[in-house]
Amino acid sequence: SRPWGGARRRRRRPAAMGLDSLDGGGLDGLDGILGRQPGAAEAGDDEYVLGFEDLTPFEVEYFVRDLREFKLEEVGGSAWLTQHEKMEKLNWTAHSQAKEALDEYVVDQLNTGEKLPTVVYDLILVEVWKERIWPLVKAKIAKFSSLRTYIPVYHEATAANLLEICLYHRTSCEEAGDALVDLVDFCVRKLRYVLATPNDELVRQVADAKEVAGWDGVRALDEQFVECEFQVCMCVISILRFLTDHRVAVPLAVTTRLLETHDVLLLLVPLMEKAPWVRKNRVNGRIEKFEEHKWQPVEREDEGRLPKLHSQVWLTIYNLVMDAECRSRYELSSFRRENLLRLRRFINEVVVDQLPPLTNLHRTLEELSISGQFTGAGEGGSRAAAATPFVVELVAEAREALVRTYEGRWQEVADLQLREVLVKETPEELKRLGQMISIPKEFLDAEPLPEKPEDGAVAAAGDGAEVRAASSWGALLDLMCVRSTASFFAAARVADAPIDEVVVVSAPPQPSPSDGGRLKLELRRVRHSLLGAGQRSAQDRAAADAMLAARRASEAGSSFLVAVDAPGVPATVTRIVPFVSQKGAARSAEQLLKLLQKPGRESLLAMYADDVAEFSVAVGVSAEGEEASNLGTSRACSSQLEPPRAACPGG
Repeated sequence: SRPWGGARRRRRRPAAMGLDSLDGGGLDGLDGILGRQPGAAEAGDDEYVLGFEDLTPFEVEYFVRDLREFKLEEVGGSAWLTQHEKMEKLNWTAHSQAKEALDEYVVDQLNTGEKLPTVVYDLILVEVWKERIWPLVKAKIAKFSSLRTYIPVYHEATAANLLEICLYHRTSCEEAGDALVDLVDFCVRKLRYVLATPNDELVRQVADAKEVAGWDGVRALDEQFVECEFQVCMCVISILRFLTDHRVAVPLAVTTRLLETHDVLLLLVPLMEKAPWVRKNRVNGRIEKFEEHKWQPVEREDEGRLPKLHSQVWLTIYNLVMDAECRSRYELSSFRRENLLRLRRFINEVVVDQLPPLTNLHRTLEELSISGQFTGAGEGGSRAAAATPFVVELVAEAREALVRTYEGRWQEVADLQLREVLVKETPEELKRLGQMISIPKEFLDAEPLPEKPEDGAVAAAGDGAEVRAASSWGALLDLMCVRSTASFFAAARVADAPIDEVVVVSAPPQPSPSDGGRLKLELRRVRHSLLGAGQRSAQDRAAADAMLAARRASEAGSSFLVAVDAPGVPATVTRIVPFVSQKGAARSAEQLLKLLQKPGRESLLAMYADDVAEFSVAVGVSAEGEEASNLGTSRACSSQLEPPRAACPGG
């Protein structure tokens, strides 16, 4: 499987002029305000957005040689981020080589350099950081760039994905050695989390944008955390399958750990029954399966086909039950026997046709139900583990050492990171963070959207109601008062606003205003990653955020992002809008903030600095006199909390 499972290609939309070009005569359709998908390429984007390319053997050797173990307080720091970038590129190249059936020199170099134990340690380090440090720092870093918070959380998935591609090979299992004890314990902890959590909480489905409207930064991070955790949990299923495939090549302590210490068969059978890799979509009611690291709809003709993860669980169980050494070491109690016999109801002709080896497993289970023991397990006493009063067992060295070293110091480490590591990014750091995400090739290969709409493009964009709605919103956003009010709203918190903050414009429920009436509007702040949260995976959102951060790094003080929340308007569509004053003059965010900070405007600043602001505009002003129209709407622009003239500060 690929680290980025087949991201969807963007649907092309007719694009047109930006907001600056609307002054000449309004908007004819969807495109001027809403015609650009987030992250779509524009002229000049290439200098910012660089997709990963396969590494050369010399680069792989250099990257692998530099892999090292970090301390807990160094997670998220500059040196750690450099190693994350290297591991991300190694993972990308390794999967590309496996997919194209090329020489897998990434795996070979990791084996030759004896770096697999280092990757396992890195995996455990990030797991401990997520368990102990993340809860202590997430509230304070929620306002940073989403990439700053996403990369440490997603790094666990990168390391697990790299181990997954390596452990497919027997030589890697041999080279990993005793580090596999830590890896087995890691896998078991993830499986226990999956079994202890209801399926609808493992990956929460968002039906519409209204569900995420009230999320704060911490809630958004929690949702991102949960989604990444689920992906890691699904990844460990394949890791366990490969470890059981090559059981004879791994240390005996790994077999003991699997069968006696953790008894993974007591985890795998309930996992088979729980099937967290299958769900029903809340929006359209279709059945979906989790494959290639994303949820994919199951076509009607494929409903009988086993999901890949389902097959991995079957093969893991088969390897453990049918292996003679495992049989001799697995002491069958009545509870363990009943647990295994629960598998019989899942074996039928459809399953056996897809996994023929299960025929032997089915026969073994039937014999077990009759005789009460594995056939041949008691033969050849030399195979059975001899009873002994001495117990020699390898411990999970990496995790034990980390927990023992930092026990009682978790808050100290968190405070140190907040002072020195997890700090607000500079534009250069944002650009670097954006280049650390492995953006899918499908994202980069998507054709750029056209500069201007072709004839008839607007009509083809949707039905008449959608086009009329888009035209109305376009004309509304063309009003200078709306643009200036949104500018002041965005500028009021520019000092601590994240780079990916979006100003969302919407109209609360109200009667349709008549000519001369007033239309109530609402502004609110939303993180870019939350737009269309139920429509895109965490990786897709991270890729879009990476491309956005790379472009926005040098533009944050001169422009802001605008989106529309309305029926018929795609939730993920955003536009970059320059800051303007009430009179339409170009201003920077700092200049607008200084206007709001003048004496006597404290209440006005408080209103604009809130998470949500309400105002209204006049309806029915003739478009023939543009100057009169702009003047009239500017004077009509008023907050419901302030006098009419106070809501539009002079510029």
